[in-house]
Amino acid sequence: MGEFGELIRDAYDSFNRGEVDPIIDLLHPDVEWIPPPTSLDPTSLRGHDAVRGYLAPNFFETQTAEPHEVVEKGNRVLVAARVRARGRGSGIELDETVYHVLTIEEGRAVRFEVHMERAGALAALRDG
Repeated sequence: MGEFGELIRDAYDSFNRGEVDPIIDLLHPDVEWIPPPTSLDPTSLRGHDAVRGYLAPNFFETQTAEPHEVVEKGNRVLVAARVRARGRGSGIELDETVYHVLTIEEGRAVRFEVHMERAGALAALRDG
């Protein structure tokens, strides 16, 4: 695994402890963040402040993302992560694997896409 892959694992570990800044630090200030179409709010976001708001525990009482695979290809990185969350108020629990595809420029992610299916993530990794 390359240097950026290690930074990603460290940032996810921090996120799982409730720290958002290490994730934000991986991102370009004008990052495009693309949630999955199944998200409660699937609208694309732009910039650090929008992503920080998205990652805040607003819909979920708890949320974690544990990477179990990191694949680097050129300027793209695929992270397969087990995401677990508990709905705020509802108590509904989520436990699923999602796929994050990051496009890296000058050492920071300029694009962060969330895919629910591995095939779509691999296509994004391959084709950009």
